[in-house]
Amino acid sequence: MKWAIWFTLASSGAIAAILLIVWLAGGFARVGLDFNVTLALVLGIFFSSLLGIALMALIFHSNRSGRDEDAYRTTMRQDDDRH
Repeated sequence: MKWAIWFTLASSGAIAAILLIVWLAGGFARVGLDFNVTLALVLGIFFSSLLGIALMALIFHSNRSGRDEDAYRTTMRQDDDRH
């Protein structure tokens, strides 16, 4: 699970750096957005990406830990018992 936290932090840092570079280069000013809209856009992109990265890291962690297989076997046993 430690790698998932580091992966999430590294990915969010990379996204933040890219958005900061675009912001400093004036990429958002060319579109004609004021500061509040630009800030909302940057925060929306950042937190949406962070949520996606975190959820994917949790999926990979769940798959590698074997808990998915345990849940599958338990479900199959319950289905067999019903029949």
